Amino acid sequence: MRLFRVGLMCVGILTTTVIAQTTTKAGVVAELDRRSPLHLRVTLRSGAASDVTIYRADLPWGNRYSMVFAAVRPSGESLDLMLPIDDPGPTKTSLKAGESLTGDVDLRYVIRDVNALKESDVLLFWAYKAPQELHLPEWIGGMVLVPKQK
Repeated sequence: MRLFRVGLMCVGILTTTVIAQTTTKAGVVAELDRRSPLHLRVTLRSGAASDVTIYRADLPWGNRYSMVFAAVRPSGESLDLMLPIDDPGPTKTSLKAGESLTGDVDLRYVIRDVNALKESDVLLFWAYKAPQELHLPEWIGGMVLVPKQK
């Protein structure tokens, strides 16, 4: 009987895991790229009920100013950010309802002194203002821990 209950619990856990993995939620997720730790891997999922067309520069990785950043050491000291000229282009892209796109933000073009990442961990706060067409919250944000680089 005990073995039956344990088996039943395992099936319940696995079923919940599969359901959780197949449930997709509109929004933005940002995480460090495991293969390239100075790249932020960003996934955007449309919340629109139909196909939408937006400027490519409005994607989180489409332009340096598509996302807002703040980089802080655990001590509270802020790091200087790069503010390059990055004019948005006229190219557009389309997303189907619920479709997701993934792109990279190269942190070497965000944090002015990349060598600062060799001194300590860095807390990278980010925010993205989504185009209205995507039917997402106006601002989406989060924090990523950038571990001390070797």
